[in-house]
Amino acid sequence: MSERVRGAVALAPAPGVSSLALDLSAGDGLSSRLLAERGWRVVSTEYRTRKPGWIAVNLDNDLPFSTESFDLVMMLEVIEHLADIPHMLGEIARVMRPGAVAIVTTPNRLNVSSRIHYLLSGYYKGRRAPLAYKYRVADGRNWHVMGLNDLHWIAWGAGLRMDAIGRSRRKLRSRILTPVLWPFIAGFSWMLYGRVNDPEQRKINRELFGFMTSASLLMDENIIMRFRKIQEPKIKGS
Repeated sequence: MSERVRGAVALAPAPGVSSLALDLSAGDGLSSRLLAERGWRVVSTEYRTRKPGWIAVNLDNDLPFSTESFDLVMMLEVIEHLADIPHMLGEIARVMRPGAVAIVTTPNRLNVSSRIHYLLSGYYKGRRAPLAYKYRVADGRNWHVMGLNDLHWIAWGAGLRMDAIGRSRRKLRSRILTPVLWPFIAGFSWMLYGRVNDPEQRKINRELFGFMTSASLLMDENIIMRFRKIQEPKIKGS
């Protein structure tokens, strides 16, 4: 079983009696099956599908689901293929109920071995060599592998708050390099994130620092992120 899928499903909360999950571009159906085994009612999608009960969905468009319909949304190894990542994160937030969870995975371009590869070649985890120039963005290649820091910022603007990252496969070289490089990464990051005067931004930066210097971020081959949809504060008298 894929460590990435297992790690993503492990971050999903226990379902309620009528909890509904949306598995976007569910691929071979492993994640949908594991969620169903845990008691979730699952709506599975693919760009083109012949699987009974699945829904054909083009993720470059708006999601064909009602606002605040789902308690859980999964999107595993898909976001890096999309033409408009902010749009899709906004759509995911739209179809989530307040307090619902979204779990998103993507190749981890910020692990230490990927950073060294980028230093030497200009390419990183998820796209370690030039794309074939016969392809275009619309062809859905791994064209836009984003770091956790960028996705944290985009999701924040959509009303999603990252509250956990999961565990995926770790290669030996990352296990060896991380203890050596961690003091330098953590020290430089601490100075960089602390150079702000806004108290609210300092609070966000402290949270981000924890994610960006974690063992999962520095060693894992894929980054597994869990977001919660914030609940809008109630207006007095409403």
